[in-house]
Amino acid sequence: MKILTNGVAVFLSSLLVCAVAKAETPVSDCLLTGTVKQSAADENKVYVAFRSARPAEPGAKCKMPRKDKLQFKVPADSRINAAPPGSKVEYRYSEDREQEGSWELRSISS
Repeated sequence: MKILTNGVAVFLSSLLVCAVAKAETPVSDCLLTGTVKQSAADENKVYVAFRSARPAEPGAKCKMPRKDKLQFKVPADSRINAAPPGSKVEYRYSEDREQEGSWELRSISS
């Protein structure tokens, strides 16, 4: 009986580890590449035209709306605010199961 109890405990703990790992795995994890189209210094707004989206890591899923206009707000970042039109940018977008997304500016080049 002790062996059966230990086996059940190990099984339940492995299920818990799998559930926690699955909850932390992003539903969508993408790298988006685009071009700065316009900077509006007076409003601190930067417009980027994204041209491609691909999985951020091997095996990651990348689900991005194709038809809808994609808009997002990120905390102020002097790198993107100072970028001249035509600069190439790369963002990482991750979305969790609750559909909360996070954006990270990965690179910018003129």
